[in-house]
Amino acid sequence: MIDQNSRIIREELLNEIRDIVSDVFSVEPKEVEEANSFATDLGADSLLAIELLTQLELHFDVAIDEAETPRLMTNLKSAYHVVAESAGW
Repeated sequence: MIDQNSRIIREELLNEIRDIVSDVFSVEPKEVEEANSFATDLGADSLLAIELLTQLELHFDVAIDEAETPRLMTNLKSAYHVVAESAGW
């Protein structure tokens, strides 16, 4: 079972990722939360995908394999998992 502190930390990290996605795609945070696909729902293209990858790498000081871009562009939960795996969370 995940303890309360872990849940709070995960929520904070999700919010940080949400805010980065929101900034890169120039949409409201709520739109990021509701999107099933960043490409379909938010109109994000491959250039924005690379920008998102770069911003997440810089913010979290991690290296994300470009092969993870499709997963990164799925939705907020998937983007969190890509960053978490890269960061070893």
